[in-house]
Amino acid sequence: MPQYKLTYFNLRGRGELIRLLFAYAGQEYEDFRFEIAEWSEYKEKMPLKQVPVLEVDGVKLTQSHSIARYLARTFKIAGKTDLEEAQADEYVDIIYDLISGMREMYLEQNPEKKKEMGQKFLTEKLAPQLQRIEKRLEANGGEHLVGTGLTWADIAFYGYLDMAGVFCGEAIYENAPLMKALITTVGDNENIKKYVDSRPATPF
Repeated sequence: MPQYKLTYFNLRGRGELIRLLFAYAGQEYEDFRFEIAEWSEYKEKMPLKQVPVLEVDGVKLTQSHSIARYLARTFKIAGKTDLEEAQADEYVDIIYDLISGMREMYLEQNPEKKKEMGQKFLTEKLAPQLQRIEKRLEANGGEHLVGTGLTWADIAFYGYLDMAGVFCGEAIYENAPLMKALITTVGDNENIKKYVDSRPATPF
């Protein structure tokens, strides 16, 4: 059995999908967290001077998407066919695009301005994208984004929308009832629920 160690900030951010995949699989790993103020202490030890980094039996992997895809394949939730794997990748790429568009909002210190930015992002970016995905979800049967069973794409959207909800509120699901039901299903998974209920409280 491989020995896993994840190194990332004490935040959800780009490390949270990796943690959620470990949780879903019930796989033990070392979740090494450090504060942003400590970054200079660890930066030079990281292969590309960035995190997250996943060590697998001492071999260091970088890039959050690559790490998550590796784990999805390892845990057999990447998709049942090559085409399903590509579809799952497509959905996760959508999330990474959305995350990139939220950077300024994450960094904003003024609570009122942060709230205002959250509503703008919801109206102009997130809600329209979710409505498009809602139609695709419906066309796929309404229960999962890809194929007929859970993939890492479902877990990725659970993690992302859980985090985006901090800034945008429940209005996220106003026109996306199937997505809301999917997120509830993922969140009700016993292993994921256990992890979420016990994880450190962080702002995002």
